[in-house]
Amino acid sequence: MQRRRALVLFINSVVALIGGGLSVVLGAFALRPGKAAGGAWRRAGALTDLTPNVPVPRVLAMSRQDGWYRERARETVFLVWDGDKAVHALSATCTHLGCQVRWDDTATRFRCPCHGGVFDAQGNVVEGPPPRALSRVEVRIDPAGGTVSVRL
Repeated sequence: MQRRRALVLFINSVVALIGGGLSVVLGAFALRPGKAAGGAWRRAGALTDLTPNVPVPRVLAMSRQDGWYRERARETVFLVWDGDKAVHALSATCTHLGCQVRWDDTATRFRCPCHGGVFDAQGNVVEGPPPRALSRVEVRIDPAGGTVSVRL
């Protein structure tokens, strides 16, 4: 009887240790604070680099994490300066299937090469299959240095 009791005690202890360890790991994932909504600010250029009323593409590098997998991704935004103090930014990702739009200087329109989507300079759909306008990206301008930052 002594050996059987010792074996049961040993097995129960091992199961309790494994269960406790798993509980700690799962609890850490469940209770850790989430990432702040909105993302991080990235420097996209200077006001002196922009031409009034002409969208200027900027490719920004950012790190993304999916579970344990971390990758370096590139995000393209178009900066449009009104010539005075205001700058707005548009995502270069088409709202139809996620292709990258390009600015057509001659037609003064954004064009999607995948399925013929066309957007005006403000990002609104002019023709084609896209269901909505290009996404706007939050912008801030540093008044001291004249640098433009976007939130991705």
